[in-house]
Amino acid sequence: MSKQLKKRIRGWLGYALAALVAILVIGSFVLQGFNSGDPPSSGTGEEVGTQIDKMPIIYKPSNHIPVGNEFSDYNSVPPTSGPHWEVNWASCGFYDDESEVQDERIVHNLEHGQIVISHNVTTQTEIDALRDITRGLSNRRSWLIVRPYSSLQPGQIAIAAWGWLDEFSEVNANGIQNFYDAHVNNGPESITCLGTSSGMP
Repeated sequence: MSKQLKKRIRGWLGYALAALVAILVIGSFVLQGFNSGDPPSSGTGEEVGTQIDKMPIIYKPSNHIPVGNEFSDYNSVPPTSGPHWEVNWASCGFYDDESEVQDERIVHNLEHGQIVISHNVTTQTEIDALRDITRGLSNRRSWLIVRPYSSLQPGQIAIAAWGWLDEFSEVNANGIQNFYDAHVNNGPESITCLGTSSGMP
């Protein structure tokens, strides 16, 4: 083999080795970029609260009922699953008017993975405390609804996810936080709210 050919082969090997090193370096950065991204906003899946049997599909194929129709046979108060309006699910927010967020409306939100806090507190101190708690919940503007709910006993608070429910006799910051973290975005569908109402703190 001539010296010139040997020199040429060594040159090719050098280029090949340099290219291989470059590919490995670039690949490590790409993998690092994938691994360092923020995880999706979804709950931990821990069993926080009480698991409620999911209601059967009464109105096939998707348990939808016309907007404005009522359904009175939910298996929990407030409901965690069951028939719901086909469209017009609620925007995320802190509501003052119970009539804006009927059960048949918010069950659709629960199906999308959103969390609904229902309460029957009337003092401004309790309402302010509830607002303060919601400020600490991550991505609340996409996944949280808070509404007054007269079907609860006075002073009671209930927090619901699809198939899950927890109840408190007073404003409970840790209980609400733990339930939210465990169940947010864990419904059958993963769809954020249509928008955010002006009441969301």
